Amino acid sequence: MDITNESLVAFAREGSGLATVYQALDDLVDLYALDDAAVVVDVPGFGRQVLRAGRRPLRDDETGLHDAEPGLYLQPALDDPVLSRLMVALGALALRHDAGATSSS
Repeated sequence: MDITNESLVAFAREGSGLATVYQALDDLVDLYALDDAAVVVDVPGFGRQVLRAGRRPLRDDETGLHDAEPGLYLQPALDDPVLSRLMVALGALALRHDAGATSSS
């Protein structure tokens, strides 16, 4: 897969907000050869949400993400606070965007 900023921007224009977050997580997994990626967001009105690469369910939540603080969780870990803040912000915006699109339909 050829990952480019342009492809993610194009996806954001054509897809839903949450689909864009999932695509960004999938791109991170591919780009850094990760085993997994998830972002935890806590947005008023939506509560805590866990979005995971591949849209995979958490099942038994062996990683403890349901109780995790908002942030980006990568396996193996990659310490990049800017990337983490951006992904949390993208997740929060995506939830608000999709809720607004649904309520105005």
